[in-house]
Amino acid sequence: MRIRTGCSPASRSRSPIFENAQQASFAILNDYKTPRLAAGHASPFALRIVDTQNIFAAQGVPAAEAVRLRDAGENPVRIRSRLEEVAARTQGYMIPRDLYYLRARARTKGDRSVGLVSAALGSALDIKPVLHCNQGETGPVAKIRGFEPAVEKLFDFTVQRIRAGLLTPTLCLSYGGALDGMRALPGYARLRAACAEHGVEMLESVMSLTGMVNVGKGALVVGFAAEDARFVA
Repeated sequence: MRIRTGCSPASRSRSPIFENAQQASFAILNDYKTPRLAAGHASPFALRIVDTQNIFAAQGVPAAEAVRLRDAGENPVRIRSRLEEVAARTQGYMIPRDLYYLRARARTKGDRSVGLVSAALGSALDIKPVLHCNQGETGPVAKIRGFEPAVEKLFDFTVQRIRAGLLTPTLCLSYGGALDGMRALPGYARLRAACAEHGVEMLESVMSLTGMVNVGKGALVVGFAAEDARFVA
């Protein structure tokens, strides 16, 4: 039996994890034969690193597709090709709660996309940006007054995309807090109903500690794969 292993880290444009994993994979592939033979394993072995080209919950879209294809008995070459296609079309959307915090964390990484004036005005007027990530590029696509109204618009937009047809039967969400808090947000029930109606699996998770450190408590991320996902508020 041929053993194949994959790894799908965060976008290489946002994190060093991809490059680190790539270097580690080279080292493993150079030295794997001796320890495997010593353990009684003579079967071929392959390791591939796939750039998800996205962040947070949206990273889960290619990963979920990999599991689905594996369980369906798809061959590894086809799986890798499909994952690269899905990653390029995965759309990640995030709504932060605290712009001051987001700006401070971004500046520590040299990202100055959120300026002091924007953070001050946004906080004073309770304006929340809707941030979009695709193919490693991240930027604001809308500004909406109030966190809950912004979330509702994002959920309703996602419902529209589900009805139009996703490239994979998966929707990933993560929330910087207890999931009951996310499930109580306006528009969530409609989103869950749309997923059930169209056979889309909704995967929910509490945002990782790394994610919350970087974007702040209470942030929401939605990820799915679609050809055309221009946000319309």
